[in-house]
Amino acid sequence: MKVVAVGDIDFIAGFQLAGVKEVYESNDASKAKNTLEKIKERKDVAIVLIQRKFAKELRNYINEWKFNKGIYPIILELPDHKDNEEYEDPMSEIIKRAIGVDLNKR
Repeated sequence: MKVVAVGDIDFIAGFQLAGVKEVYESNDASKAKNTLEKIKERKDVAIVLIQRKFAKELRNYINEWKFNKGIYPIILELPDHKDNEEYEDPMSEIIKRAIGVDLNKR
């Protein structure tokens, strides 16, 4: 099973240095979506690392994929070095709405 990174040149360079062999450079969300569509058809990918700025623009596509995908691949949205905003995990928000408790504030 493989780890795949999708993002701009700065984002993927860090993962290449960390040993991720399969990286895809995307300069915009449209190109990132095309790459994700190709990855979606594969059975050998365990983890998809996607740059958060593209994941935000592709939120509906990614959420639909997560809903229908089964166990693999795990899709992780990661910030780049320029990302300063706080991030709320969508799953934590869903749990908070479902049971009325914020699990991050125990």
